[in-house]
Amino acid sequence: MAQQLYSQGATHKKVHESTVLRSATKLAKAKGTPIRYVRGKPAKQLTAATKRKRLQFAEANNSRDWRSVMFTDRKKFLLCYPGVKVHPSGWVFKGSSRRAVTVNHAQCVNLYAGITQHGVTSCHIVAGSSKHKTAYTNKMGDKAKNITAAEYRAVLESTLLPEGTRLFKEQGITHWVLQQDNDPSHREASSTVKRWTRQGACSTELLRDWPPNSPDLSPIENVWAYVQAKVNAKGCKTIEDFQAAVRDEMGSVPKRMLRNLYSSMPRRMALVIERGGDKTGY
Repeated sequence: MAQQLYSQGATHKKVHESTVLRSATKLAKAKGTPIRYVRGKPAKQLTAATKRKRLQFAEANNSRDWRSVMFTDRKKFLLCYPGVKVHPSGWVFKGSSRRAVTVNHAQCVNLYAGITQHGVTSCHIVAGSSKHKTAYTNKMGDKAKNITAAEYRAVLESTLLPEGTRLFKEQGITHWVLQQDNDPSHREASSTVKRWTRQGACSTELLRDWPPNSPDLSPIENVWAYVQAKVNAKGCKTIEDFQAAVRDEMGSVPKRMLRNLYSSMPRRMALVIERGGDKTGY
């Protein structure tokens, strides 16, 4: 735009981009159509089909009591700053910026966990974690480098289902709902959950029709970000220390934070409906 103005003789020299930005913003505001210039990677646009599924889910669960739902997910925590404490925010002199030593191929801890309004489950380390030996194989018969359906069944049976039952039973809740995303390894979870219920441990069911591309609807995403920031601030030097720090921080998520996240669920559903299935901003 600056080059075009100069070429047309509208300016005696090529003006700076900030001048163009200020002028365009001021003019648009005066016309009653405010605009702003944005940088960075564009947000992912949802397809019409995805919006429809999100809207249907929100309408079906608009009046749900989320206090008996456990949100679960898999998270890969990256050791991006070995030996360096990186806090979420900090002071710098004007004109300078924060810098930290990072690694190109960070080691990681790949784990499953679940959150409830009453607490967080223990962590279950799975394939894909650095220095973690897995007993599971992929379809080619090689050692799995990521989660498989067989390993996810083990995650459910040894961690998510018993831990969820424990957390809810402590609150006198005998029937609870397990949420999971649409990872291909989760497809056979229904039979595992039904078998768990038949064993009489606790009445459990899956949350049905979770829509794709919907991390904004799951409060566990907020917990992941919180834990990653807390661990980054510890400055772990080894993957063993990093793994221990992740476990410690997962076990120390404030109950108040969990309550606040769960209290946001009705608002999240309302926003999906209000926006016709589009992103909520959470």
